[in-house]
Amino acid sequence: MKYVTYIIIGFLTFWIVEFLSINVGQSLGAGTYEIGIVVSAISILCSLVVVCTLIIVDTIKSHTHIK
Repeated sequence: MKYVTYIIIGFLTFWIVEFLSINVGQSLGAGTYEIGIVVSAISILCSLVVVCTLIIVDTIKSHTHIK
């Protein structure tokens, strides 16, 4: 169940980064069509980094034995 939560967090991260990146591109004058591929790539990478980081932290926490 916790991995489903991680995927949901990654999905939300994807849409937040996608939205913010498009707005930054428009404010810089690039427009959404010229920067769309870059924005999508950045959003996907951010989502993957967030999900992988959460999984790694969870794995470290579950294997750490406090004495």
